Amino acid sequence: MENLSNLSVLLNILFNGMMTVFLVLFLVYLIGKIIIYFVDSSPIASSKNNINNDSDIKNIIHQKIKDIAGKDAEIISYRKLD
Repeated sequence: MENLSNLSVLLNILFNGMMTVFLVLFLVYLIGKIIIYFVDSSPIASSKNNINNDSDIKNIIHQKIKDIAGKDAEIISYRKLD
């Protein structure tokens, strides 16, 4: 009879521990999403809606590469990663 009592205590501790861990992980996920939502103010994200054709995208990529690598930089090919 005492073993059954110990087993129920162990299962209770297991359940409470698992629920605590999942609750903390969910809170970390939620707070992270909120922080990213309010802090993320990159100009690329705000100009993403204004880009509507391939030539605009190509010009933006060429300009950024030339800013980073210098005037002699040349793009051979590019592709969108999703």
